[in-house]
Amino acid sequence: MGRDAAGAEQACEDPAMRCRTCGELLELREVPASEGRAGDLRVELYGLRLGRCGVADHPPEAPAPHFAADLVAAAAVGDAVPHVRRSGWFGRGRATCFRCGQDLGSTSVMPAEVRARVRVPGGAPLTLTVGGPARACGGCRLLQLEDTASLGEALIGALRAAGLPLPE
Repeated sequence: MGRDAAGAEQACEDPAMRCRTCGELLELREVPASEGRAGDLRVELYGLRLGRCGVADHPPEAPAPHFAADLVAAAAVGDAVPHVRRSGWFGRGRATCFRCGQDLGSTSVMPAEVRARVRVPGGAPLTLTVGGPARACGGCRLLQLEDTASLGEALIGALRAAGLPLPE
């Protein structure tokens, strides 16, 4: 489904991948990179493929039934995007490195971008570039976001910017 080995568009074979408006078979087509913002974070989403029928004014479809929720869970709730780990009540304690666990207490916060590859069931792997306040670990040199609390909201904004109709 999606693209063959040569990168050509293919029709979806899954019977569930039909246009909700007209019932026609959908083709998965890669959409241009999209951007979403929330709080201090900016997300760019690359490699997103949406299902389209042949009628121009019909809305695109997600590649899987719970795609948006699965993407947010994988990126914002899971560990796909490197971020500072915090201990203590409400995440206000000691800051440690996402990868090696080194204390980040004396490292400075700077604007930066981190990249992550996210795999969502029913969809092709996606690449996220997330910009916002970040720190670099003095031990392993990993660049990681200071806070990812608004990442889910920024991802939903990027999906909407790509043309995916999502409820408010």
